[in-house]
Amino acid sequence: MRKTFILTATTVFTATLCLADANVQEKTQVHIGGMIGGIANAFGGRATHEGITSNTFVKGNRRARMTEDSSEIVDLDAEKVYKLDLGRKTYTVETFDEIRRRFEEQKERAEKRSARQDKGGEKPQGPEYEVDISVKDTGQKQAINGYDTHEVVTTISVHEKGKPIEKAGGSVFKADMWIGPRIKEMKEIGDFERRYFAKLYGKEFGAADMQQMAMLIATNPMFAKAAKAFADKRSSFDGTPIRTILTFETVAGTEQQASGDDGGGTPTGIGSAIGGLMKRAHRRDAESGPQRSTLFDSTNEILKASATATSADVSIPQGFTQK
Repeated sequence: MRKTFILTATTVFTATLCLADANVQEKTQVHIGGMIGGIANAFGGRATHEGITSNTFVKGNRRARMTEDSSEIVDLDAEKVYKLDLGRKTYTVETFDEIRRRFEEQKERAEKRSARQDKGGEKPQGPEYEVDISVKDTGQKQAINGYDTHEVVTTISVHEKGKPIEKAGGSVFKADMWIGPRIKEMKEIGDFERRYFAKLYGKEFGAADMQQMAMLIATNPMFAKAAKAFADKRSSFDGTPIRTILTFETVAGTEQQASGDDGGGTPTGIGSAIGGLMKRAHRRDAESGPQRSTLFDSTNEILKASATATSADVSIPQGFTQK
């Protein structure tokens, strides 16, 4: 398994934290593009159809995140993570040491695979990429879930250095955010996650949606660059995004299309004839300009927030048994 997280600066806590309660309800809907996405979206259930509603509670050094079927409780003092199956009323327990050990094992396997690939010769160097960022306040305003918001669109383009994306191709990451007033409960949740990962790994891992994005980051290095740039830019916005629509597109530039590169070899017979037709189609597409394909899109909304978490919200309910 490839290393799928984006490492950022080490977090050091030098002052006593003032802990507050948080209770936030959000709704998230996800779609994945392409052939695999068609299958995932068809069988993705609530996540890809009407969306998943989650409730996050923070009480002191405990955090619970609950959906319709499952819940996760993190206890910083006990250094344990509890996974609850709400339907079966069962739970499992994993210690921070076990999570760290599994992470190190995965990292070691990835390093060994990389070493085997490099054996017998140097790995060919890929192109160098550059990142272009555009932030635009559209002037549009909207009331969303009781919050007055204004629209800010951030567009991040990643392309080969020295070549425009229209020719060489690349990736475009777009964040359409409807920003409202600062919601202190969201800050409490963010602070807890930073303390969690600092205690777990000794480092702060960037990108709030990292678990959701892990597969894309692993398979597309340009996405990692775009996500890192967005995380850096997002911290400068004044207010809390009440609705965030994320879209990640790949761009096939005119040079790529003109070359007729279909990602495979050159077959013979019938396959050769099909390959020729594909190459001619690529050239026609190149004449019409760069082609864009949506790889991933998601919509997240804050439905409500309050400082009303209780000890029961972050505890295992009565009647649950450990597996």
